[in-house]
Amino acid sequence: MGENTATAANLSQTKYKTEIITSQTAFQNIQGEWNHLLSQSLKKSFFLTWEWQFQWWKFYQKVGSEKSLYIVLIRDEFDKIQAILPMYKTHISGVLGKKLELLYLVGSGHESSEYLDAIVSSSADEQLYETLCECLQQADVDGVHFSDLRDDSVLLPLLQDWARQQGLHAEKQYWKTCPFIPLQGNYEDFIGSLSKNMRYNVRRRTRNLEKNHKVVFRKSETAEDAEKTVGVLYELHRKRWETKEGESKFDDPLREKFHAIIAAPLLDGGYLRFYILEVDDVPVATLYCFAYDGHVYYYQAGMEPELEKKSIGMVVMGKAIEASFEEGAHEYDFLRGLEDYKFRWTDKTRDTHILEIAFSKAAASHFGAQAKWRGMKKQIKKVIKK
Repeated sequence: MGENTATAANLSQTKYKTEIITSQTAFQNIQGEWNHLLSQSLKKSFFLTWEWQFQWWKFYQKVGSEKSLYIVLIRDEFDKIQAILPMYKTHISGVLGKKLELLYLVGSGHESSEYLDAIVSSSADEQLYETLCECLQQADVDGVHFSDLRDDSVLLPLLQDWARQQGLHAEKQYWKTCPFIPLQGNYEDFIGSLSKNMRYNVRRRTRNLEKNHKVVFRKSETAEDAEKTVGVLYELHRKRWETKEGESKFDDPLREKFHAIIAAPLLDGGYLRFYILEVDDVPVATLYCFAYDGHVYYYQAGMEPELEKKSIGMVVMGKAIEASFEEGAHEYDFLRGLEDYKFRWTDKTRDTHILEIAFSKAAASHFGAQAKWRGMKKQIKKVIKK
């Protein structure tokens, strides 16, 4: 057992051994085992890598509500990890202000971590899933609030069935929509598949920019350059939002600090794809992306507003997609958001969901009240639209 781990008590007879990690030190010590399991797991996502999960926890554990780490490890008879469920506990106010303690997935609540899930071996059997579910009830909390779950995640169908069998109150709700591009063939084939207008604009705008200016498209290759580019990203992001109405949730000094900290570890792990478009030796656009297991995830962008008429956003996006083809990726994921520009590149989407399961009457009342309030808001919006 590692430092600050404990065996889950009162589990049914099983060949599996369960550990609960509650310390940052123990979390830090399982990097190799964690990433090895993820590489062979049923469902993979960059946001499940040890680097993203650990850095997120290290930075955000005391931001907002106080959180306590609760990572479930399930090992087989040979002491190999077969499942990881990365969670934390925190308190919220329920109905009539009653304090509830809930479990959340590490990565949720701060930043935009998509496709969270349990990390489970591809050879998992029914007993392993049963052990995983039993660990939740042994956590001594009022319930769970798991967000950013895909329809085809491990957790969503598993826990819905389990909650139904146990007679527990469960609420599933739509969360976000993520457009994505399947990368098949080559970049020219892909451009040829776009609408006639989009195809023409991508080629013409790129050609005109390169004809009239010195254009360099590159990606950060060193930790120093990556950290510097975080600053450029935020500078360009803020300049662009100054020309628009509303506020950007990404424009936050705390978030800027987080991304400056994680740039080097993500680059070292081979996950970072920080693309920079330079025009006449000046950075005018950046795309902040991650890559894992043949997927490239577009996370955020910064653009020079004075060059928007030259469609630098379209140009840099096209070059990033082309670079993804060149490295052999099979998907380019725009992640959450229904912005119009994303649908000029694709018509493919996937949804994510929130799943809430109540273990106490107080949690059931809270989740039920929240569901009713969401229904009321939908009805109000419909009336306003009419």
